[in-house]
Amino acid sequence: MTARSRSKRGRAQGLLTRRARVGWLMALVVALPLGYGAYAARTPSSQAFGDIYVHGPRTAKIVALTFDDGPNDPYTGLILDVLKQEGVHATFFCVGMNAEREPTTVRRIAAEGNDLGNHSYHHRKRDALLDLSYDDATRTNDILRGITGAAPRLYRAPNGFHTPWSLRIVGERGLRAIAWDVESNDWDEPGANNIVMRTVERVQPGSIILLHDGDNTRLGTDRSQQVDAVRGIIQTLKARGYRFVTMSEMLGLPPTKGN
Repeated sequence: MTARSRSKRGRAQGLLTRRARVGWLMALVVALPLGYGAYAARTPSSQAFGDIYVHGPRTAKIVALTFDDGPNDPYTGLILDVLKQEGVHATFFCVGMNAEREPTTVRRIAAEGNDLGNHSYHHRKRDALLDLSYDDATRTNDILRGITGAAPRLYRAPNGFHTPWSLRIVGERGLRAIAWDVESNDWDEPGANNIVMRTVERVQPGSIILLHDGDNTRLGTDRSQQVDAVRGIIQTLKARGYRFVTMSEMLGLPPTKGN
């Protein structure tokens, strides 16, 4: 190989190396925002796309019990029985499809002084991802208003998954997006005692507790562990000086009037 050919080969390799570096740099420029966006969408507490309440004030010993995926009788009704016996109110984030099928339970939730929240209609991530108008949330608002006479003011994303456009629509509908800071993975059915222990160990002033009275849009899923755990959670935290409030109370929202 001559000196000239070696020089040409070196220049070609240098050009390829520079192109490779530029290619990697461009890939990073694209991948980093996409990765961050995916992380933010899948992280319930992320504030990247808009305001989401993760907890209340840390200065007072108040706590909010919240339930997702209902109504799902008989378990939602049994939880309501416990709340009434313990003199406690909670917040129920209802799936629109379930609310249509069990309107009597929805009316009972509201009539007994509990909060009703919007938990989408189909409980699918893809609606928040693909539907720029996010009709799922609007549809559920209309259903809950039709049942109770009052539009909900609270929203929780299915599985905590949100996008910039879903949160924009939520805000335009007058809804506050609510997440949580205490989770016991109760949906995995670890046993009532474990649900109680995992919950009370993680609570601090202003905590929002996530529990489930339903299972997506599947009616009839056994939530008896949650029913058994609710009383233990309430009694343990009361003994520690906590007071239970609805999400509206925690956020300082005025009462609503319905049917």
